[in-house]
Amino acid sequence: MAWRVETSLLYHAARSGFVVAGVLLFAVGVGDMIAGRARIQEYRAIMREMPPPEPHDPTALFPKASEAQEQHAVAEAKLSYYQLLFLVGQLLAAGGVVLLAIGAFQLRQRTLRMAPSSGTFH
Repeated sequence: MAWRVETSLLYHAARSGFVVAGVLLFAVGVGDMIAGRARIQEYRAIMREMPPPEPHDPTALFPKASEAQEQHAVAEAKLSYYQLLFLVGQLLAAGGVVLLAIGAFQLRQRTLRMAPSSGTFH
């Protein structure tokens, strides 16, 4: 009997849109966080190893960027991108948890409505 209840609960959870969407959002968010964290550490190390870029010539109207300045700008842009990816991963994971909570609440309400009440008077 307990096996049927667990199977029925799992079946209803798999058919609940909130639960499925919550699991998917949470999984994508965690994946983004893992990828972002690894790349953030990688690009922070690259930025530490790079020499500081030379300042621009204030007298030049259209100054040409040196290769070191371009590499520094690219590394800075990539670091910012992966920081954004990590932040979006956190938001997606949080949204997934919220959707899972809503789905669990709905499932709980549904099982309470379906369960026969044992405390009634005859």
